[in-house]
Amino acid sequence: MKRFAVLAIALILSACGGGSDSSAARSYDWSAVGTALDQFVSTDSSPASGQVSGYSFIIYDKNGILYQRAAGDHTQGTVDLLASASKLPAAAAIMTLVDQGKLDLDKPIASYLAEAGNPINWPSDKSAITMRMLLSHTSGLPGLGDNQPNCLNNATGTTLQQCAQQIANANLADPPPGSTFNYGGADYQVAGYVATLLAGAPDWQTFFNQALVNRMGLATFTYGDPTTVTNPRIAGDGMSDAADYATILQMLQNGGRSAGVQVLSPSSVQTLESNQIAGLAVDYEPFTAATQADFTGYTLGAWISASCQYSPASAGPEFSDPGLLGATPWFDNGAKYGAVILIDQDTATGVQMWQAVRPLILQQLTGKTPGDCGGSSSSSSSGG
Repeated sequence: MKRFAVLAIALILSACGGGSDSSAARSYDWSAVGTALDQFVSTDSSPASGQVSGYSFIIYDKNGILYQRAAGDHTQGTVDLLASASKLPAAAAIMTLVDQGKLDLDKPIASYLAEAGNPINWPSDKSAITMRMLLSHTSGLPGLGDNQPNCLNNATGTTLQQCAQQIANANLADPPPGSTFNYGGADYQVAGYVATLLAGAPDWQTFFNQALVNRMGLATFTYGDPTTVTNPRIAGDGMSDAADYATILQMLQNGGRSAGVQVLSPSSVQTLESNQIAGLAVDYEPFTAATQADFTGYTLGAWISASCQYSPASAGPEFSDPGLLGATPWFDNGAKYGAVILIDQDTATGVQMWQAVRPLILQQLTGKTPGDCGGSSSSSSSGG
């Protein structure tokens, strides 16, 4: 299988500090990174926020794995619920339709629904909504601060088509589509349904398999149990181990190429990484006031970090997609690396772990120490 881990032929396996390490035979010393991560591991059966029962971690560059480690009740193959970290892979899968000429990000989705025979009733007040608006949370559909359609929390009792209809029936926020950032799950549910129509796929998991899983050799990535889940929460039900998620990030940093396969065009990757909300009003975002300063924009499925988090060690930009249970993937195009932390705790803890190891990683890769934006921040929630 064209699995991310096969790129790390030269990995040296060892055990230390209560965790298991794999580190490429290069001139880096990742021991401080392992120590920093291990300090978050608690022996309590139900650790409080700021501690974890275990974690899995991986760092890579364009050529392969630089270092991986697991501790506590996690192994490097542990599969965790990604929550909001599900959005970037979903957006990447949908962008394959752009490359195939089946999707125009700025064409109203009402046109695609009409071309498919209007399988759901899409009301006129939502006629201006486009796929770009859905993937950037600017559609005007309900966000996490609004009343969410019940189907977003019901993976087995309804279908994706039925859920899209429930969302279509929901009230828009007062600002018109395209004018306000309102983070939530409804946007991605509709986007996923439209993607299945354009791809001719019977369900989201089948489409995701066709778009990414099969082409990249992913071994664990699903949206819930594909044998039972008929309406996966596309913005939050992704499940993966660290290596599969890292494979997706590495593909983006390699201009859309993975293991010899051009999964996405470079132009689609560039679109995925472009700020979509500059100058827009913000209705809801899932962070505390302190953490909001750490992010300067939102792409199609990922946050853009404030440059003070990584400069002067890197020119950036850095992108991330933290989840409700602490899954924290990020990649830095300036320093040409990415990393994934998987835990089962909360967003604040995942972000704290990220902030603990980022400067250590950049010191190894660049020999420079980044800033800290004037203090430590933590997230309150994330819309998985």
